[in-house]
Amino acid sequence: MTDVMREMIAQLMGQQRAEEEGRKLPPFDHHSVCRSYLQGCCPKELLSDTRLESMMSCRKMHEPAHKGEYNKAQEKGDLFYDVEAYEELDDAIHIVDHEIRRLQDKVKRDAEQNLDINEQQRTQKIFELNEQIGTALVQIEALGNEGRINESVELIRKVDEFKKRKRELDNEMKSVNPAMVQRLRVCETCSAQLNIMDHETRLQDHYGGKMHLGMVEIRERFAEMKKTIDERRALKKLAEEKERSERRNQRGRSRSRDRKVRSRSREKKSHRSRSRSKSRSHKERRRSRDRKSSRRDSSRDRFFKIFLFNIY
Repeated sequence: MTDVMREMIAQLMGQQRAEEEGRKLPPFDHHSVCRSYLQGCCPKELLSDTRLESMMSCRKMHEPAHKGEYNKAQEKGDLFYDVEAYEELDDAIHIVDHEIRRLQDKVKRDAEQNLDINEQQRTQKIFELNEQIGTALVQIEALGNEGRINESVELIRKVDEFKKRKRELDNEMKSVNPAMVQRLRVCETCSAQLNIMDHETRLQDHYGGKMHLGMVEIRERFAEMKKTIDERRALKKLAEEKERSERRNQRGRSRSRDRKVRSRSREKKSHRSRSRSKSRSHKERRRSRDRKSSRRDSSRDRFFKIFLFNIY
């Protein structure tokens, strides 16, 4: 089973797949889960096993099961994870662009020591032709796999023209002292250092390689997101404000219910207190009447005793 098939199965089965493997995963919206990975554009993932991987920082979880859960949740409502992914892509591009400038400065310093302006221009032109040839060869292979023969043939003609022009420049370069030739150029997409004398097969390997294609995808996804990022950020802010408002309302309703419950409880206590007070008052009045009645009875008894005593 290929890695792609395993990932597809894991996405479809979700948490069940992880549990079968004896693993307990947090939910996809947990802070430990990489949101760029859920979008399919984590720089660390796209540039894995390349020189640039060590420059990318991502310690969050990458689980195919989470992708499946995220896709289902996204269908029910926008989660705005692309806003966070955009910021991570922006950081990755800044890191790689800084590396490109650093290497270009180094190559330029080396060139200025040995080459005149004409040789620098000639070398730059060869590098540009190499890039066009390498990119076109990758496209030709893709078109052939898709069965788009006519487009593939047209592109092959362009490659032949590029090669012809490159041979002319190569011949001009051969007349120059080899020690005076600047052979290195820096790829402005992925920062790889390329030799202008590389064979077309080597060029195809580079332009169709993981590091170059990974950076192409990162830049394309970033450019695509940038068109709508302000609108997406505004929508995310509105959604967050709505969520906070709903939480406040929920807390308000909860407090209101608590107050009503406490109020009813106080009323019940007050009612019981009044009832007990009335009961005590009633008992006291009854005892008072009983005492008065008892005193009257006692008074009558003494009167009759005195009366009878006087008679006898």
